[in-house]
Amino acid sequence: SRRDQDAMQTSVDAALELATTHGFKILIATGAAQRGRLLVERGDARQGLARMEQGVAALREIGAGFLIPIFLAAMAEVHEKMRRTADGLARVDEAIAAADISGQHYWTAELHRLKGALMREADQKNAELSFREAIAIAQTQGAKLFDLRAATSLGRLLAAQGKAAEAHTLLSSVYTWFTEG
Repeated sequence: SRRDQDAMQTSVDAALELATTHGFKILIATGAAQRGRLLVERGDARQGLARMEQGVAALREIGAGFLIPIFLAAMAEVHEKMRRTADGLARVDEAIAAADISGQHYWTAELHRLKGALMREADQKNAELSFREAIAIAQTQGAKLFDLRAATSLGRLLAAQGKAAEAHTLLSSVYTWFTEG
């Protein structure tokens, strides 16, 4: 995503207006969470997290648990940026549990990558294990973008540990899949 905040704000506002008019609860809930993401991107992490929490609560209320991991992952990213590791890890664990309950694991590779990112400074060994788990899940699912993201995160960790050759080999094998951009 280009993270065009103004365009996203316009789209979210229009979708929320339409959803509210027609009583589409799932769109109202996701719109609330998206508004939270916008607030975070505009610098108001506290209010943004509160809005995202409201959106997740609304998704739970209407039984749309399959969407919850995406927004919990977004919340974990905010906590990572704020250097609130414990809060971020709690959100990741909650998201993995939500995926297990719903049976929808489309975001699980990214959740393990986030877990590794959150642990990277304090526990490099478990961070590496999480990145490798993310890669394994992404490869099983054929999710090339998640595989690339996890491999990039692992590559950075390996390079920081003085294992540049291993990082290069890892990233080279993934990078060759992409022929555009």
